Formats: sequence, C-alpha cells, structure tokens
Amino acid sequence: MDFCSRAGQMDPDADVVVFGGTYDFGHGDAPMGTMEDRTVDSFYGALRTLYLSLLNRFPRSSIVILTPLRRTTEDMPVSQSGRFFRHYPLKNYVRAIREVAEYYALPVLDLFAVSGLQPRVEVINEAYFLDGLHPKADGHKILAHQVMAFLRCFPEKRRILDVPANTAQKTQ
Repeated sequence: MDFCSRAGQMDPDADVVVFGGTYDFGHGDAPMGTMEDRTVDSFYGALRTLYLSLLNRFPRSSIVILTPLRRTTEDMPVSQSGRFFRHYPLKNYVRAIREVAEYYALPVLDLFAVSGLQPRVEVINEAYFLDGLHPKADGHKILAHQVMAFLRCFPEKRRILDVPANTAQKTQ
C-alpha cells in the first residue's frame, strides 16, 4: 500500500516520520511531474498529496521527512519494473522530496547527502549494506543514531501546545 493510502489509516495522535522515495525511483511507476502537480499520478503530485493530508490529519503532531539513502543503482535510467517513466537519477527524487517538504515547512533529514553511507565506496558497501541498497545491522545502527539526533531537534507539537501560554518555567 502506498504512503498516500496509509496516511488515512494511521493513529491520529501519532507523530509522523516519512522515509520514502527509493522505491518510487526503483520501480518507476509514475512520472516525475512538476511542483504544480496536485494528483497522485506523478511523484511530485503524490508528495504534495501526502504532505498536505498529513498536515490536515496530524495538525498537533510532529511530521518529519527523511530522504532516501544512496544506492549503487542511483543513476540507472530504467526502472526495475522495466517501465521507462524513471529517466531521472535518484538525486532528482531527493530534490523533489526536499522541495515539496520545504513548501509545506516540514523538516527534512537529507540522508542522501549526510548519512555517510555511500554504497559505491566498496568498504562502505561491504561493511554497511547487504546489496548496495538495504543496510545491514551496523548500517541501521548508524541510521538510528542520525534519525534520533534529528528527531530530538523537534519537540512534539502536542507538548508545546498543551503548555498554557502564561506558564513560565521556574529556574533554580
């Protein structure tokens, strides 16, 4: 089930982390589209639909976006499904994710740029990836550390909103 379909089934009190895009790139089931798209028929349009639906469904929740990791096949021009929609490298999907998230003022952890996990470097691929795409246990540990550090930068909206405005914190 795609992200847009799943969003409506999530607990309305959840905080939301969206970590996607690599399968959109890998399967190439939809054209890239443009920032002006508003339907799920393109990657841009699906992002806009998803982010707006998350903001509407979770207005008191923290919503953060994670870009895909790098992968050894990030520049391949044809999707794994054999369809020819994907004629963009993975970095174009990452750009779209960042652009749409910025439009909606959603924080982005750009793992594509800052994870330190580049599977095209042989020693990194051997140590941290199973297949040039999926991380091994140690790769997941690195990701977990980075994601947790990122999430700590964004206190839960709910907690902030539930504190009365006239309440001052006492210092000792």
